[in-house]
Amino acid sequence: MLRKYAALLRRSMGAMFEYRAAIFIWMLTNVMPLVMLAVWFSLAEDGPIAGYTQDDFVAYYLLLTVVRQMTSVWVIWELDYEIRHGALAIKLLHPIDPIHEYIAGHLTDKVLRVVVLIPLGLLAWWIFPTIHYDLTPLNFLLMLIATVIAWLIRFLSQYCFGLLAFWISESITLNDVWFAMTMMLGGIVAPLDLFPANVRDVANYLPFRFMLAFPVEIVSGRLTPAELVTGFATMTFWLIVIVIVYRWLWRKGIRQFSAFGA
Repeated sequence: MLRKYAALLRRSMGAMFEYRAAIFIWMLTNVMPLVMLAVWFSLAEDGPIAGYTQDDFVAYYLLLTVVRQMTSVWVIWELDYEIRHGALAIKLLHPIDPIHEYIAGHLTDKVLRVVVLIPLGLLAWWIFPTIHYDLTPLNFLLMLIATVIAWLIRFLSQYCFGLLAFWISESITLNDVWFAMTMMLGGIVAPLDLFPANVRDVANYLPFRFMLAFPVEIVSGRLTPAELVTGFATMTFWLIVIVIVYRWLWRKGIRQFSAFGA
């Protein structure tokens, strides 16, 4: 399995370098958190909002931008196309589940994004030297673990929507609704602390927070140890649920898949 993955990663890396300019452009277009940073930075000019100063908003949205870049997924567009046009049949002939080919493509993309993000992060630190994170070794490790799980939840949930193409032609539309909910309740429009208490209480148990905001909250210093434990437990719960849904959709869908042509 490791050798197969190594081969997939080498192949994906070659493809990524061919499209490195396109990836850089995708990164530049994926700046919604920075737009919201400009909005909240301006609003906080006269004083803190719900405990967030201008520096707090800068620290939150800069790191949220990094988390969003490192958890970005696009598998639904590939999967939806390949199912509806029969191209998935070629992947089914390979001696490995097709999901691993998509995973390899996404992992190599992250390597290129890190290369771009490091100098941009240093530049941001130079521009905003007063921003602060509660970046202890433990918090840093927890943030990395949470980011990996966040990516798994985003990838697998989008994969599930892509698998709906076995039955319907509007799976991307459903994913757009899911994406809109992620923007609203995932902490991009505003940190969840700024939402009304009843909305925040519901959002704390939905998957959207754990796809973006939770890794940032870990190093923000605003979570108690109990909230950290509850957060990781809820995050793990959603990952397990989505894995079960993915396996169920795959088994059901592949039984009725057929493709024709040379």
